Amino acid sequence: MTIDKEVKEAMREEKLIIGTRMVMKGIKDEAIKYVICPENCSQEVRSDLDYYNRNFGLEVKKFTGNSRQLGEICGKPFNIMLLGVKK
Repeated sequence: MTIDKEVKEAMREEKLIIGTRMVMKGIKDEAIKYVICPENCSQEVRSDLDYYNRNFGLEVKKFTGNSRQLGEICGKPFNIMLLGVKK
């Protein structure tokens, strides 16, 4: 399944968390199944995701577009730097 379809499926099931702050909170609460990160994600956020990936086995999926395109897929009129899918 492509990232586009996964995002739309998660939106339909109301399991999508949008935004870096909310996703990081969900990761710390162990409520996130996996994270979707665009190519232009900041180095600081990537570093945090790498840490959680190495130490806690968090799956990080790379979106081949930028944050604007990720926002368009979600039907939002703004850039999205990080998406999380609830367990």
